[in-house]
Amino acid sequence: MPSKCKTRERLASDTPDIPELPVGAIRGNLCFRCFSPTDKILKCGACRRAGYCSAECQKLDWKIVHKNHCKIFKTINELEEQQYQTTRTWSEYSSYILETVRSIRDAAPSDEVLRFVVQAQPYCATCRRSAVQLFNRKISLKRCGDCKLVFSCAECTTTPTHSQAICTAYQNYAAVEAFRIDFFEDTGKASPVTCTQFPLEERKFLKDAKQGWYDYFVKISDKQQIEPVIKPDFSGVTEIVGQVGTAEEREQPERMRMFLLCATDNLTMPLTILSALEDIEYSKPSLNIHLVGATGREFLALANFEEILHLNPSLKTLNITAAGPHSWAGDKASPYVPSMNLDCCPVCKSEGRTRSIASYRGVYHDFAASSNFAKPDLVVLFNSGWVDGDDAEKDWAPTIKLLVDQNVPALFTTYNQSEARHEELKLMGMNVKFVVEPEKNKWRGLVPTPEFIDEEYGMWYQNEYRYLIQGKL
Repeated sequence: MPSKCKTRERLASDTPDIPELPVGAIRGNLCFRCFSPTDKILKCGACRRAGYCSAECQKLDWKIVHKNHCKIFKTINELEEQQYQTTRTWSEYSSYILETVRSIRDAAPSDEVLRFVVQAQPYCATCRRSAVQLFNRKISLKRCGDCKLVFSCAECTTTPTHSQAICTAYQNYAAVEAFRIDFFEDTGKASPVTCTQFPLEERKFLKDAKQGWYDYFVKISDKQQIEPVIKPDFSGVTEIVGQVGTAEEREQPERMRMFLLCATDNLTMPLTILSALEDIEYSKPSLNIHLVGATGREFLALANFEEILHLNPSLKTLNITAAGPHSWAGDKASPYVPSMNLDCCPVCKSEGRTRSIASYRGVYHDFAASSNFAKPDLVVLFNSGWVDGDDAEKDWAPTIKLLVDQNVPALFTTYNQSEARHEELKLMGMNVKFVVEPEKNKWRGLVPTPEFIDEEYGMWYQNEYRYLIQGKL
């Protein structure tokens, strides 16, 4: 039983870097508390959504999490019954899930787990009745024996209907979740960090990395050892790995591949920024960045941001200010947390490099009106969803107008092409100048994550698309 996962909140006193609830747990393969795989999940008798490997884990989870969720899930189950249909299209099902998730966000805006359990719930891939609805009618739900994440009910078919490509994608994602759980058990950390160990003596440009992440690790960073063992697209290890050494020795390259694969989900931030700095030919020795709409992801990735200094040796100072409703907060009298120094590697210290972080909890245009604001060199919005979210007009519209008017380079990323296109059309209507038009980001994260609302069986990636604007035409 994974003991660190079981008591993960106790380990989070100094850092929120703990594993998220896996999709495998929500879909009944893993324990909600310790994340152990088991064929005999004990479902909560009240809500039928949380499941456990043992009574011990169920009692522990009740004390820590589930007592705050169970009644809400029961209410959601009652609403699902009121919406019951014998069959639904994907559009009808996803619309219902989106409406439910929005209602949960209004009632409990900071509880991401509550929303995630609902939007990732198991359902029949044919009739799209949920597991709760089928249980109420004593209809069994059969899972795919390979990916274990897609289902069909007994009234539709005995075998889940999805393509081999979808099944493989879900198997790959399940392998990522398993690696993250094992990694947390080994290290007490949920997020692999692997910056270039020493700053480069001479700058190497990301635009020259024709094979993307592979060339970055092998030719720019210091991971040349992966060249003979990991495929350039990171889809697996090379054939030669399976032909030499013991079983344990053959397992190490696969663990290395998974480590680097997962590490890209945080490294995508500094590398996407570095790519933008190349686009605008930034060459000053000091860099001030504003992260707009910052959430916990940016703060968890702070250690990775030293890569900006390591890959650009002429840069001596990196100052970051994170601003957003979910950013770090100051005391009750002020939403602003003054700049504080972050640790640097010994070589950076010896060469006089420094980096810092400040924070403002609130919308960016309010921060810009405060006495703590100083005009940045680059503004960055990671996966903000500024044009499609519920807060698009109230919160984002004034911020976007400010970014355009202050004529500062602004880097945007999105989860997919559709989001990028929506944002592009909105900005075109504002007569904005595109330094880089929306394009697939070479430095997107490599971990595919299932999409549960916009596209059935879809996968999204961190910072999959990017574009860069500055002022107006």
